[in-house]
Amino acid sequence: MSSPKLAAVSVLLAGMCSLGASGWAAAPFQPPASATLADDREDPKGTVMSLTWQAPTSVPNGWRLVGYRIWLASGTRRCDLDQTLLDPAANEAKLQGLHPLRTYRAMVQAIYAPAGAAVAQGQEAPPGVPLRFSAPATTGAASPAGALYDWSKTNILVSTLILSAIVLLTLHYARRRQFYIRPIAGLQAVDDAIGRATEMGQPILYVSGLGGVGSISTIAAMLILGHLARKTAPYDTPILVPCNDPLVMSVEREIVREAYLEAGRPDAFRPDLIFYTTDSQFGYVAAVDGIIMRDRPAANLYMGTFFAEALILGETGNMAGCMQIAGTDADTQLPFFITSCDYTLMGEELYAASAYLSRHPILVAQLKGQDIGKSLLAAILVLGVALATIGQLAGAPALYELVKKVLAG
Repeated sequence: MSSPKLAAVSVLLAGMCSLGASGWAAAPFQPPASATLADDREDPKGTVMSLTWQAPTSVPNGWRLVGYRIWLASGTRRCDLDQTLLDPAANEAKLQGLHPLRTYRAMVQAIYAPAGAAVAQGQEAPPGVPLRFSAPATTGAASPAGALYDWSKTNILVSTLILSAIVLLTLHYARRRQFYIRPIAGLQAVDDAIGRATEMGQPILYVSGLGGVGSISTIAAMLILGHLARKTAPYDTPILVPCNDPLVMSVEREIVREAYLEAGRPDAFRPDLIFYTTDSQFGYVAAVDGIIMRDRPAANLYMGTFFAEALILGETGNMAGCMQIAGTDADTQLPFFITSCDYTLMGEELYAASAYLSRHPILVAQLKGQDIGKSLLAAILVLGVALATIGQLAGAPALYELVKKVLAG
């Protein structure tokens, strides 16, 4: 940058950032030397820059160096920083909160005070102390740059690639042959519940929990509802679906409509059977309990996220003599469902239900790939613990620390 441009930048920054002092001092007050503004390599986000300078080599008689004043600006209309650093030994400052796409320029002034004046380090100068500011030392233009790759996350990248490769391979093989999925009693009983409702001429009550459309357990419950609707459509067995969320109700209506269309019975679809009650937790439970006691459904299916209402729903259905199948990932509610329901899907069995019931290759491949990935992770943990134990007992601290670092990620 040429000298006229440097002068223009100095005047510009002086106009933008008010000094709060009596202007620049005369020539005897020497400015800092070799002011440099550069990206801070230790900051991966690109929001910190490092400003360095050298202290003045000479101080006028009767005065002493008490600190520095730093200006920082980007563009022609902003003053991004104007701070005073009362530390004469300082030669570096970390400038934080910057934008990685902006170009910044900085200036540093030396601050002088009379030799007998009491100016404490790190505190503001007392009133009445005549401070003098040197001419500014101007840096060139620089921009903070974030790291393109965080090497500390390499283990996450490797594990993601390995898991993705496993899922793709299982998908390749799932299209050509059937994978074995261990029997789950609660899912095997779904067909029994459909048969019981069809023979009795009674509806099936389906409750998808109190979660929203963004809940994983609610999405899993919707997939199970779609399978249930495809199974019941040929027999005209109604499914009652009370909802406590309008968005969940809309999505479930479309899922059931699509299921009836796939079954070749679009005329049998009744949107009024999927209805909104209330978003109040116990108001919703009271509405569902009323449906159970009035309509006496042949089977109740509780799938999704549940809270304190789990035992109320289960006990009401038990007293009404309904066949009940529950599934939730809320471990605090599992004991109540196990006690009051005939079958219970525990934890990840709820997520596996859609693949188990539909046997769709993509869903089965995802389920199988996740199981292989979990088995691989468990094997790595066992091997790592064994190696760390051997390294500790054999007096090899380097091996112990390496394994410990890998397992900690």
